[in-house]
Amino acid sequence: MDGSSPAAAAIIERVISFLGKKELIACKTLNKTWLALTTSQSARNIDCHITQLPLRIAYYRRKGLLTTVRSLTVDLGYIDGYLSAPAYERRINNAAMLLGGLPATIRHLKLHMPDARTILSNSEIYFGSMALCQLLSALSRLITLDLSDCPVSLLDTPASSQLGNIMGLKTIRWFSLGRNDMSSAATLYHLVSANSQSLTALYGKSDIADKTLQALCTAPNLRCLDASGSSISDDALLELVETRGSKLRELVLSDCTSLTRRSISHLVPKALPQLASLDLYNVMVTTDTYQGLFNEQAHWPYLRDLKLKAAIPHTSPRHDSLVNDDILEAIGQNCPRLVSLRLFGCHGITDNGLSSILGNLGYLRELVVMHSASEPTPATRDNTASATVSATRSPRQPLSADNSTSDNDFWADIPSLPRNALSQQQPLQTRHRSLVSPPSTAPSSPRVPDGDAPRTENGQRIFTSHALHRGVRSRRFNLLNLDMEYDSVCAEHLAKLSHLHILCGRMITRHAKSLIENQFPKCKMMVWNID
Repeated sequence: MDGSSPAAAAIIERVISFLGKKELIACKTLNKTWLALTTSQSARNIDCHITQLPLRIAYYRRKGLLTTVRSLTVDLGYIDGYLSAPAYERRINNAAMLLGGLPATIRHLKLHMPDARTILSNSEIYFGSMALCQLLSALSRLITLDLSDCPVSLLDTPASSQLGNIMGLKTIRWFSLGRNDMSSAATLYHLVSANSQSLTALYGKSDIADKTLQALCTAPNLRCLDASGSSISDDALLELVETRGSKLRELVLSDCTSLTRRSISHLVPKALPQLASLDLYNVMVTTDTYQGLFNEQAHWPYLRDLKLKAAIPHTSPRHDSLVNDDILEAIGQNCPRLVSLRLFGCHGITDNGLSSILGNLGYLRELVVMHSASEPTPATRDNTASATVSATRSPRQPLSADNSTSDNDFWADIPSLPRNALSQQQPLQTRHRSLVSPPSTAPSSPRVPDGDAPRTENGQRIFTSHALHRGVRSRRFNLLNLDMEYDSVCAEHLAKLSHLHILCGRMITRHAKSLIENQFPKCKMMVWNID
């Protein structure tokens, strides 16, 4: 396809929008048409420091590429000693003035600071807040605003007043660095209220309050909501689900400790028919609530990403606060399109429950099942030509020398696979039959008594090769992280896969390690012990 016709050029533009930098460089060598289209695609995003932005705009104007710019990524970090304070202010004002004189083609803005996780100096806060205010005033037709990599300390009085004047936003990624307070929550509320008619995705996290959810009830196009770590109440969540639940596709409620069974039990397919991602990590609910979400009447045809964690420790006298085998069997039967499943601190799961998941879900690509809610970070011991990584220390000892990452939530932060947009043209009732995986042909096996399950020295249960007796239905795994002792039988089952990228576990035998390395030479193995 040489791109000589308008239709071919349109197809090429669509294709190269999904390519990376290396692929774009290769496409430039095909012919002049590909060179022009690829150059235009490469110029759609300007990524530079705030002080270099005027020079970058002048370069794009000289090349005639200003009309192709669609997104802007600006580094607001203060470089001490690079320029004097008056010169720094002039650079920021010049950048804002040049952006204000451009055609209204820049629709996406992302601001970040490299050292935002450390304590900022007064100069960094002052110039960062000034740049934030100037850029927001210059770009008046934004549809995406990403402030997730900026510290909340930049939100001073001028910046907060400028945020309230932005109209037409579709995606908002709020501050996630620093200690958010009532002022940042109030600013987010005013921003959401001003853009409620156009808003489709809100990633507000801990700054989302009940009044913010009430403002979202008037958002007719809301698709994604991330309220992780917030203190929203049951009444506010119920109101949102009743009014906008029919169009929600992503719902993140992790660490929302104020939520109870009264609201979580209403998160059913009838109220959320389009839901593709559900995160209930560290939510105070019990087994009965989970059974209500995944019973025989609760069929989730679109659910692709599910994350659960028992908020109540297993040492609590409330033993019903666990995800057990019955719930896993229900998930395997009622979530046929599940791609990513992550379970943490679920001490009620045995080999039988894990077997039902591996034997039923044919589209699974990412599976994390950990009995312990807190796992140390494994160390990479070998960085040579072999891609195999093995950790040999005790699981009680932290294996990472970098303390910047929380050991408790290491596996919880593993990103899930990208979720493609789901078609809405076909009714739900007509798609149920086509979404179900083909019937399993794996032989059945008797259930193993729970008392016979092996345990570690501290009495913690681990999975064995019996969890694979029904076979592994999915043929490709990007991540397989099981609290398991991998032996030769497990390795023989895993060798039947067509793709295995990362394998994690508690223990692995040398023979099993050799078998997996021979079948998947690029597989990265992160285990605690090698027997």
